[in-house]
Amino acid sequence: MAVLGGGIGGLTAAHELTERGFDVTVYDRRAEWGGKARSLPVTGTATGGRRDLPGEHGHRGFFGFYTNLPDAMRRIPFGDRTHGVWDNLVTVPYFAFIRESGKDDLHLPTIPPDTRTLDPATLPLAIEGLLRTMPQLLPHECALFARKLAILMTSCDERQFGQWEHTGWLDFIEYEGKSDFYQVMWGGSAKVIEALRPETASTRTCGQGIAKILYSMLGMGPDGPFDRILDGPTTERFIDPWVRHLASLGARFVTGHLVEALELGSDGRIAAAHARTAAGPARIDADWYVAALPVDRVRQLWSPEIRAADPQLAKMDGLRTTWCQGIMYYLKETFRGPVSHLALMDSPWALAPVGQSRFWSAPFTETWGDGVAAESLSVVISDWDTPGPLYGKPAKECTPKEISEEVWAQMKAGLEDNGDVILPDGIVRSWFLDPAVTQTAGGRLENDDTYFLNDVSSWHLRSEAVTAIPNLFLAGYHVRAHSNLDFTSMETANETGRRAANAVLEAAGTDGADEVRLFGGVEPPGFAELKAADHIRYRLGLPHVLDI
Repeated sequence: MAVLGGGIGGLTAAHELTERGFDVTVYDRRAEWGGKARSLPVTGTATGGRRDLPGEHGHRGFFGFYTNLPDAMRRIPFGDRTHGVWDNLVTVPYFAFIRESGKDDLHLPTIPPDTRTLDPATLPLAIEGLLRTMPQLLPHECALFARKLAILMTSCDERQFGQWEHTGWLDFIEYEGKSDFYQVMWGGSAKVIEALRPETASTRTCGQGIAKILYSMLGMGPDGPFDRILDGPTTERFIDPWVRHLASLGARFVTGHLVEALELGSDGRIAAAHARTAAGPARIDADWYVAALPVDRVRQLWSPEIRAADPQLAKMDGLRTTWCQGIMYYLKETFRGPVSHLALMDSPWALAPVGQSRFWSAPFTETWGDGVAAESLSVVISDWDTPGPLYGKPAKECTPKEISEEVWAQMKAGLEDNGDVILPDGIVRSWFLDPAVTQTAGGRLENDDTYFLNDVSSWHLRSEAVTAIPNLFLAGYHVRAHSNLDFTSMETANETGRRAANAVLEAAGTDGADEVRLFGGVEPPGFAELKAADHIRYRLGLPHVLDI
């Protein structure tokens, strides 16, 4: 078994197949494992026995509506922890939607509050935000969005894929002409929370995300609180233990292999994969292949012969990608902002920062860096195409230094309200931009790690984990997922890795008892009956009963 790509999807497939006795080798072009989920140490920053400062592609959340990924995490040993690396997750008590000066912030508890979970420091902010937000909630807009959300939650699967997949999100929510609050919350939130562009995203994709978030915040998350993060750098607390565990089961890991081609044999099966290494060309021979590479890389492997053998793979040319990279600021003091994930709703670059040190189990200054940095302020830049106010250029056209200054300026504008100084001058020890974003000799930025973009009608361009080539299977969040989520996330990558493993098991003729379990999501009682009623209406060509 050859797994091409060592991200979440590839590691998942390797995990399931290794446990079931397959001889698995995982190949990756890099020296580190985890793909976009891996940590990126800032080399040369450690002194005094500490570790290098930790960098990431951007902070990541482990949400309560995930079902497949938590199961994998519980099966990865970590010291004496009962539930493995899953026990390294800590709850982020609030998710804060931050507005620019003069507008009202909204702090939402990530779990139904009780005396054990209320944070005395942040609770007043949540109550104040809710009270100040109420005047902005125009009654007719509340009724409109409530009806729209009810439609999405009770639409049958056939309508989801037959109608809402082909309907733009902004058109569905009747975005034009609505209040600033309505447009920002229901239009702009999509690109801050997910790797989406609301102006091109499908109603199906945005709707399922909002429904999952709402269920989770109402206490219906199948795996606990809505928002959690790891208690340390991702590679240290999740990825490295995973790789060590798989190696202990017999899996092999080979770095420095950039897969460039798949060879289709005369029998219609993949005969070999061909990679480029520092030592020259390398041939990868296996009985079964799981291509767990990002969409912009995997479709480069589709030769004319492969495209003819499986025309669905050729359709992947129509899938688009976007930039969604992170920048780290290493501060000389602990971040003064709320203990929460923050969504700066009015920032032109759709910034989502979080101060990580208060969530991590090890003391930051004593563990990483040179003893001066006390905080890792991790910021995701979700919009790289809108001009920023400082330099008047989109992030894609800035230098790395300009990006660091522009992001800092946008954060100060969004966070410092009512005279509070959240980001004082001189607090930055250093900064670190995701190294996937590089500057060419001509000054242009390039991105080595783009993200799949869920556009309107993109579902029919995507492939299942099973292909028409008998020994080739796919994993990754661009692959169709059916059980729980279907947008860019570690959960989707994990589910598709499981699906690829099941396809291998079936193709290899193993006992059905070895099938990898797929975990679905949850929904309120009674919704199945409502969806069944909508199924009848859809088959009759009628709109949803609430679509008036």
